[in-house]
Amino acid sequence: MRYRLICWMLLGWFVAGYGYAQIRGGAETARFEPGDRILYQEDLSGTPIGEQVEGWEILQGSYEVAEFQDRRWFRPLAYNTHILRRVDFPQDFSVEFTVYLFEPGNAELRVFLHTEEEVRRGPGPDGPAQIYLTVARYGNRDGFWLRAWNPDNRRLQDVARDERRLQPDTVHHVSLQVRGGRLNLFIDGERVATTPFRPDAPLRAISFRFLSRGGHELPYKDRPALLDALRIAGYSRPVGRATGGVFLYWMFPGGQENLPQLQAAQNQTISSSAALDALGGEPRTVEGTLVPIDLPANPFAPGEVQVRADGQAWQAFVRRLQANLEAVRQAGGGLVIVGDGGDGRTERERRLLANQRALAFAAWLAQQGIGNPQNLLSIVAENGGYESILFVVDNGGYRGIMSLRMEPRR
Repeated sequence: MRYRLICWMLLGWFVAGYGYAQIRGGAETARFEPGDRILYQEDLSGTPIGEQVEGWEILQGSYEVAEFQDRRWFRPLAYNTHILRRVDFPQDFSVEFTVYLFEPGNAELRVFLHTEEEVRRGPGPDGPAQIYLTVARYGNRDGFWLRAWNPDNRRLQDVARDERRLQPDTVHHVSLQVRGGRLNLFIDGERVATTPFRPDAPLRAISFRFLSRGGHELPYKDRPALLDALRIAGYSRPVGRATGGVFLYWMFPGGQENLPQLQAAQNQTISSSAALDALGGEPRTVEGTLVPIDLPANPFAPGEVQVRADGQAWQAFVRRLQANLEAVRQAGGGLVIVGDGGDGRTERERRLLANQRALAFAAWLAQQGIGNPQNLLSIVAENGGYESILFVVDNGGYRGIMSLRMEPRR
């Protein structure tokens, strides 16, 4: 009996230690963060059944607002209906919508994001577009296919495809996020695709094309793809990558003239004004330019302050930062570490998480040779709960940031 118990314990340890739960990455931890600056939002609640929505251009076919499962939807009245709405997308944005796919004929919805030139050329059955997403019924399951523009070879390139990913006969919540030079696709709360994204030009329109993957005796209006709850938004706070947990910026005094060439940073720059804790004196305000730094992933699990930054991607990230230190020092710059406690349950918990995460990540960087752990002790002792820290590269000192204002440069 004892032998059998030990065997079961060993089996349980083996499954727990070497099962699927061992894989932990962005698909398991990344959370969709919607934009906070709404550009367009439509839930159709104020639109009468049978009417159309103002501001949408019908490129082909016809549609109406209809009711299904106690909510209202864009309902195509004909196969191959294609509708377009003009929206001036900022550099970083999010697009959210819900979709329902009927089984007869395997309903399909195609989503396109266009530049102004592509709109002038006239969207065809498959573009032209910078982002091309298909959500469709494939037999007895729902799936997706994401393609994005590759400026190097001047064509749409496959990013991810899974024809059996999603539960059928379900309302799916779809989110596209472009932030920090990356395109992320979330479906039903899970990140299912991520890729670098560099559009040819600013995006100026979104369009939806309603199709099916097969024929059926029912009219298309009785078995369509349905669209609802469209929300398009920008971000008031530009960041390197929307990973959450912590955000990093190189900070330089003055304007963006003569900024050094940096490896671990974006081309995007941000005007900043930081009120620094002067440790015993009056706060000192510094005007400058911030350059966002891309992180490989969110280094914090939900609700935690322990840094989880292992593997080759993080090692390469540290090397890129180290390669920039001398140029930053010569320019009189520093490294701004901004904690993010957005996953906290209360405002007090969010602030505490942000403060502790900024300190924890600064300590982790110091362990990697970016900063001095002994110098960091001073800010730990004097820290007044600030959510941002400035590491001054020239003298190795640290300052708590009492307030940090950021605006994207035009």
